[in-house]
Amino acid sequence: MTMLAIDWGFALLVTGMGMGVVFLLLIVLIWIIGLQTKIINGLTGSVKSASESHTVATTETHPTPHEQAAIAMAMHLYYNAHDEEPHVITIQEVEKRYSPWSSKIYSMRNTFIK
Repeated sequence: MTMLAIDWGFALLVTGMGMGVVFLLLIVLIWIIGLQTKIINGLTGSVKSASESHTVATTETHPTPHEQAAIAMAMHLYYNAHDEEPHVITIQEVEKRYSPWSSKIYSMRNTFIK
């Protein structure tokens, strides 16, 4: 009977130490990730907020979003390309393929003994 006895003091000590180590490591990881973010932002320069960057740079190869929208609208109006679908609904009934796995359920509930 002494094998079933639990030393609750030791069990709570091990549980508390385990939980303490986990939370301590989580706090350390949060600190390391925050420090890493500060280092990366310091190396690449300060990050501009969305309110500071209103200008859009245009180069020869990349049109602005407004130009892209104009090009897309012009192509849509020129080609007027969209699929014409017939307004007919067809429902085809497909028979299930035979599977021996699906037929085993019928033999499992066989309660009559022959």
